[in-house]
Amino acid sequence: MNIKTKIVSRTLLSALLITPTLSMAELAVTPQTPEQWRSVTERDIEAAYSISAKNHPGMFDVNNPVFPELLKQAKAEALALSAKASGPQVHVAAIARFSTVLQDGHAGVFSSVERPARRWPGFSAVWRGDALKVYYSETDNINKGDVISGCDGQSTETLMRQRVFKFHGQVTQPGHWWQQGWRLLIDEGNPFLTPLKECQFVKANGQAYSKTLDWSVRPKSVSKHLTHAYNGDELTTDLTWPAQNIAWIAMPSFANNDKQTHDYNNLYKKVTDQRSKLLSAKTVVLDLRHNQGGSSYWSLKLAKELWGEQVVEQKMDNYSKNSRVWWRASKDNTSHVKSLIEVLKDQPKAQKEFKEIAAGMAQSLENNKLFYIEEPQSKPNQSGSTVPESDFKTQVFVIVPPQCASACLDAIDVFKQFSNTQLFGAPSSADSLYMDVRLAELPSGLGKVIVPNKVYVNRARGKGDYYKPDIAYNDIDWTTDKLLEKIKQL
Repeated sequence: MNIKTKIVSRTLLSALLITPTLSMAELAVTPQTPEQWRSVTERDIEAAYSISAKNHPGMFDVNNPVFPELLKQAKAEALALSAKASGPQVHVAAIARFSTVLQDGHAGVFSSVERPARRWPGFSAVWRGDALKVYYSETDNINKGDVISGCDGQSTETLMRQRVFKFHGQVTQPGHWWQQGWRLLIDEGNPFLTPLKECQFVKANGQAYSKTLDWSVRPKSVSKHLTHAYNGDELTTDLTWPAQNIAWIAMPSFANNDKQTHDYNNLYKKVTDQRSKLLSAKTVVLDLRHNQGGSSYWSLKLAKELWGEQVVEQKMDNYSKNSRVWWRASKDNTSHVKSLIEVLKDQPKAQKEFKEIAAGMAQSLENNKLFYIEEPQSKPNQSGSTVPESDFKTQVFVIVPPQCASACLDAIDVFKQFSNTQLFGAPSSADSLYMDVRLAELPSGLGKVIVPNKVYVNRARGKGDYYKPDIAYNDIDWTTDKLLEKIKQL
């Protein structure tokens, strides 16, 4: 098993990033005064810096020499905000700023302080392609599909950079514009952002108009209208035939649980039983909507069922032949990896791998070495050997949502090895080279630090690399019926 195949099965650990919101009543000690809030916020920021500095692989990554200074900048900008005001939502905003300076979804810190009820101006927006558009409206004369061109004398692009990306997401990632666009017309109680007063709109016929914004608490009833705003409807993991000669394989999650195991085993059986029909089909759609990663085992096995096991393995061996994994052998990281051995007791293969990694990290720690470098398993020398040709030549469209990262990106890495595959939809998200996170508690108990345990060296897909769609789909409606209609035209 090569490095890539070996590592991707571990992304089940991404479940550690579940971040439930804590109510203030659940905390042993709740800050009450502005002075207490400022003290708590500053202490948490200092702790986030200290924990990251001691454990983050980037502190000693020769391929990323700017990281130590970037971490200092994150602390400085977060502390600058906490010095300007105090209170629970200052904690949220300052902690968020710490993370956005790092621009890395696998590092940083988050606040679990309860947010106030969201306020809205009577309509909701989404980012599609290069514009912010109205998705749902309860305000007269503001209609679904209208483009929001600017507010308070500034373009929406400028506002997104100044208001949204200061506290959320990664501004250089097109997929994050799709993910975060809705926040521009939402008031989440951030004390450093004054709600917008007036916006300019453009209708489909080109007619421009302005509207003064009337802010109020968003009614709970609105949620049902926003269910499909992001990824469209969510299908069950399955193979179906929604139209003649068009197969639809839905993979909304790569999570590791009993339901996923059951659903994917049924999917593989269907693909095996219907493979001759798939070979003669007009189109096979691989639907990744709603997918936020998990274990790459599921997509790799599907690719082997479609294109053939030998050809997939050899292509991925070639793709990842130079990739290596360096584990940051700090005391806390090593203890964390040791703790996973018990967690993986029902997965003997993964448990054996983590026993080896934990032992290697412990030895590196004892020898004062910064990293444990994982050695790839030896494989027969295949250099110069010809990759066998797959008999699966059916046109494949992969529907890519904007949040696709981690194991979802690993899936695209595999699917795009084949010339009959085209990406349809949005730009994907991206991964840094820092992976396998754990969560460390902040001193206040009001949040956690995100600590990656390893760094990829010479990974084929570089830091921040994302996939652009071969066929962009910028329409507001991403429901299955609308996507099928478009794919039929293609």
